[in-house]
Amino acid sequence: MGQDLRHWQYGAVMTYTSLHRALGLPAGPVTEEMIAAAVIAQVAEAEDLDWKATVDEVKDGREFAKDVAAMANTAGGVIVFGVREDGHDQADELVGIADPRPLVQSLRGKAGMVRPFIPALRVRSVPLVSKPGRHLIVVEVPRSPEAPHLVPLAKDLKDSWGYPRRRGSDTDWLGESDLAVAYADRFSRRRAAEDHLTTLSTHLSERLLHLPSSIWVAVTTACSVPSVADTANAVDPNTVEPSLQEALPLLPEAVVREYLDGGTGRPRIGLRRAVVSTDITYTGQSRRGHLELLHDGAFAGALNMAHLDETVNGLRYLVQVRLQRAVRDMVTVAALHAQRRQADGVLEARVGIAVPGPETVGHAPAVALTHQRYMMGDPQPVSGSITLATVLPVMSEAPLADLVSSEESRRQFIEQLTLDLVHQFAVASLVPGS
Repeated sequence: MGQDLRHWQYGAVMTYTSLHRALGLPAGPVTEEMIAAAVIAQVAEAEDLDWKATVDEVKDGREFAKDVAAMANTAGGVIVFGVREDGHDQADELVGIADPRPLVQSLRGKAGMVRPFIPALRVRSVPLVSKPGRHLIVVEVPRSPEAPHLVPLAKDLKDSWGYPRRRGSDTDWLGESDLAVAYADRFSRRRAAEDHLTTLSTHLSERLLHLPSSIWVAVTTACSVPSVADTANAVDPNTVEPSLQEALPLLPEAVVREYLDGGTGRPRIGLRRAVVSTDITYTGQSRRGHLELLHDGAFAGALNMAHLDETVNGLRYLVQVRLQRAVRDMVTVAALHAQRRQADGVLEARVGIAVPGPETVGHAPAVALTHQRYMMGDPQPVSGSITLATVLPVMSEAPLADLVSSEESRRQFIEQLTLDLVHQFAVASLVPGS
């Protein structure tokens, strides 16, 4: 499955908080310079910003869990340890914290009291150049698609839980009617992501050139918390699409590299998206490969994986190992793109094998899986397999943060999607090493 994507989670994560708003800065990671400027400007605490001088302020793990859950249940936010406030909620002094490593681990453990877990929560230390040996601890709490989150109310009351929320710079509790709305919103976000996938799949099919021998492996993804589309940089047709450029080194024997001129495919401007086509002269349909990277973090892509330009004995052949790599490549690019665009929550994925039907090409030869990678004579279907005129699309979901930070989580997610496809051909397992 290649290398880990973890360095993007911590190094290029985009955040936009009240710090950015107060200082008039664009989206980006929270830095020492930003916090020092906030102290000089006496930036006040807000719904998505909390100053704390020391970790002692949250000695009780339930108190920290409440702060984290409250932000996750509202609009997300940032908690900064190492900044003293003046008694009126305004940043007053940069004091820093010595030896932050055990404290970072402790805070991560305390955040584990929140139910359900917040997988995209980030706790990191920021060294203070202005105070050698001192650090800030920055806790970045994502807006959560799994809200409402609950926390234990008391140590001796095992079944006593509450749902906190931020109200300005204070924390209070959700009432019964608030809970009903919060749960309805959670389920609505899931439905919206699923509807988005359906729309993406329909649009993608219209952008593919369907020839009699075509076998399009298609992947569409959308996050339950999409990015804000109008915060994306303008598409630059003179440079390689950034998500592709960063993903290719992680993908051994990548088919997207093969299809997109070694990965040098230039993006075209689309409706709130970048469009990458294998066609030098793109007229609205692609013959071999088509990727769309939407500004809201969604993805729609397809690669024509037909091994031959014509049918053989009435069958279209799909090499199984290349099917596996196509799914791996596109899901990896999709996850990285969603992370780069600061989408969040659960990544919903839909993977399918699209072949033109009789209404398109006048006849509908079936699809067969083969293990013959380089055709010497006529290909043969995998032993014991069946051929299919129609392959059902498969769907799955996983926390975006898990897919980006854990190679094992990403591998399992991709393998399950691919297995669901090959099982339809009565093929029991994947080809190892792809």
